[in-house]
Amino acid sequence: MAERTGDGVWTLQGETVTLPVEITSARMTSAVFTAPPAPARSVLEGTPLRPFTVFGRAIGVLMCVHYDEWALKSYDEVGVGLLVRGPAGPPGLHFVDLPVTGVFTREAGQDFWALPKWLMDADLRFSKMETDVVVRDRADEVMRASFRHGRFRVPFDLRASLPAWSYLEHGAQAGTLLRGTVPMRLSRVRLGRGAFRVGLGQHPMAARMKALGMGSRPLLTVHAERMRGPLGEFRPARP
Repeated sequence: MAERTGDGVWTLQGETVTLPVEITSARMTSAVFTAPPAPARSVLEGTPLRPFTVFGRAIGVLMCVHYDEWALKSYDEVGVGLLVRGPAGPPGLHFVDLPVTGVFTREAGQDFWALPKWLMDADLRFSKMETDVVVRDRADEVMRASFRHGRFRVPFDLRASLPAWSYLEHGAQAGTLLRGTVPMRLSRVRLGRGAFRVGLGQHPMAARMKALGMGSRPLLTVHAERMRGPLGEFRPARP
């Protein structure tokens, strides 16, 4: 387990990490889905969070990222997220699954930010117009998906600061609801509603994906050839 040694300073596996850490180069594809509120609430069981709804629908996000070398090493990541409300403040993104291919980032994610990172085996491939991913938990195939990138290419960089909520029942910040923001700059972005194919296994992550409507065509896909931005501390949320 990581140890906090100062404000924003952690030690992990003999290394010192000072937050914020800068994502210098990553490639990302994501898709946005909708689902009824009741199954969305089921994936939040045991947390002090509730789904944020638009026109009576919960909003889920499936994300695939390859990180080049940075403070948390180089690795692949697949995220299953849901827009939520906490006890107070604006809505934000909460991840219910965040499997990764690196041990260092798994430990850092759990301890620094209370993120539900677990170790996966994955095949993640980005081509010019498509992203393909297979996630396995040891011998079990969790999911496989193919995203067709959108046809509209944004002629400028996109900047955003995404609010986030996190909560874990284990790790260095177990049982503490955290609130943060994830500033990002996306370059060479494609938007659209391209073809989407998915196969879901019998794994708990696959069940959560199904509850969040991720077995059907997404509302929107976003592909960025480069993602950058600082990732700072998440702070305990005020009641």
